[in-house]
Amino acid sequence: MKKILSTVVLTALLTLSCQDKKTTNSFQSKFNKEKSGISPSEKKDGQEVPAQQTDKGFVVLKNTYQQKDFIQLYNEDYSIWKSFQMTDTFHDDNIIPYSMKPENTLLVFKFLGKENGLYKVLVNEDKNTIKYIKVSDSNFVYQTAGEHILTVFSVDFNEKENPLRTAPDSKALSQPLDKDSFYYPVKIEGSWLMVKDDHDHNFWIKWCDEKGHLILDLYYDA
Repeated sequence: MKKILSTVVLTALLTLSCQDKKTTNSFQSKFNKEKSGISPSEKKDGQEVPAQQTDKGFVVLKNTYQQKDFIQLYNEDYSIWKSFQMTDTFHDDNIIPYSMKPENTLLVFKFLGKENGLYKVLVNEDKNTIKYIKVSDSNFVYQTAGEHILTVFSVDFNEKENPLRTAPDSKALSQPLDKDSFYYPVKIEGSWLMVKDDHDHNFWIKWCDEKGHLILDLYYDA
């Protein structure tokens, strides 16, 4: 009888262990996808398909924006979806873009394409809400991923997969990461980004992978 009970208990524990592992792997997969900058998916004809990647670029609110001006976001049929003034205290649960800090006039949307005089942008990263901004809107500017990287305060990267190098070459000597230093973008050469640390030392890292996908985390202030 004891042998039977032991077998039952062991089987139950193994089952729970497998379920826990599955749950953990599912969570890690979701986290890694979000962290790596892989874009969410969208539904087309009932089927889930990958949305455009962040590396297509960004639509950015110009730093000359005046808070008295209204920002307008459109539906695909050109009707207005949202019209608002981005004051220092602006908040809207339906607008969760790539980056936003109203007090710094910071508003950055992932660019998904351009059609019929409109920028197609991701306005809510959590719900994968896609809306539009008029190309003619003087408050916004389109930037390629490379152009945008050079406007941010600093970048972060995976030092194991993308180590600091002395030259823009995968065979160049690698250098240790200073975890107490910021790394500031300096210039881009192809798929390589020159960065400068707090000691004014220059290094090179990859800013995109072989498919052209952004592999950096971008930071807009300290």
